Amino acid sequence: MRYLFIAVVAGGLEVGCTTPRVSSQPQVRAEVDRWQWRYQEERERVEALAVRLAEAESALEAAAQERAESAQLTHFLEDELGRMAAERHALVEHNAQLVSRQRELTALQEESEDVWYQSALSRARRRSQPQPSQAPSTQMPAGSP
Repeated sequence: MRYLFIAVVAGGLEVGCTTPRVSSQPQVRAEVDRWQWRYQEERERVEALAVRLAEAESALEAAAQERAESAQLTHFLEDELGRMAAERHALVEHNAQLVSRQRELTALQEESEDVWYQSALSRARRRSQPQPSQAPSTQMPAGSP
């Protein structure tokens, strides 16, 4: 009896195990199709994320390049500003020298005008003063006939 019970149980298990396999074949196929569809969706999502990541990396590289160019331009402009400040300082000093020379020239011109005026005044005085008249010499020189 014992063997009969084991045979019935083994037969029942065999029939029970076999039956679901036959009936679950469409379910397995549906499950496989569902997983393949999920895999394709996930793959497309990953590819879209990879494209977005590449775009973000490209944008970051462009921003980094712009920052580098901006820093370089800032450095160039600071150098140019320093050079212009030095040039402006030199021009201010040169202008101060020119103003000083202009003052000197004005003073010399005034002095020369004073000298010219004094010279003209003294000439006018000399001309206006009566000069001792020299009488024409009536004597003839000794060797004349």
